[in-house]
Amino acid sequence: MFSPWVCRRMGAAVVLAAVVLAPIPVAATTDSESGSVLLVAYLDGQPIKPVEVANYYCEDFAYPVINCYRDPQRLETRVASLLAATATDYVVIYDYMTYAGPYMYVSEDYTVLALLGWNDRISSLRSVNSQAGHLFTDWFYAGTGWYFCCNSQYASLGSYDNTFSSVHHG
Repeated sequence: MFSPWVCRRMGAAVVLAAVVLAPIPVAATTDSESGSVLLVAYLDGQPIKPVEVANYYCEDFAYPVINCYRDPQRLETRVASLLAATATDYVVIYDYMTYAGPYMYVSEDYTVLALLGWNDRISSLRSVNSQAGHLFTDWFYAGTGWYFCCNSQYASLGSYDNTFSSVHHG
């Protein structure tokens, strides 16, 4: 049996551990050393690590906040309401060929798709809103570039399947 003092200390430790380990929603911030924007991601309103984004149905219209959903219909409902006011995306990337699996509406440029879990993972894509862009096989828009344009659809990327590491608008 523990004394009341030990029980109070143990109780305080349990509460402290619960507070420290609990996920806390945070807004996007800037790294004080580099000045770069820090990405944040949410899954059905709960914070997740940005590297987990590629496992769900996501959009980056509130960049640097990325919103993801377990159910693609919830994403499509959100996207329809957002795009009714403005067309901001330029490509939709998919994990599998023929537009299957997890996907993401992309409206921003990403020098390192690995930060979102999308490195070497894109297998099909749709270019949307009459926009064009480039995918690159290496980080920071390096390596072999692959151009897509203007409402094109690519159910298969052929030899480029699962090779892209960065994406740039235009």
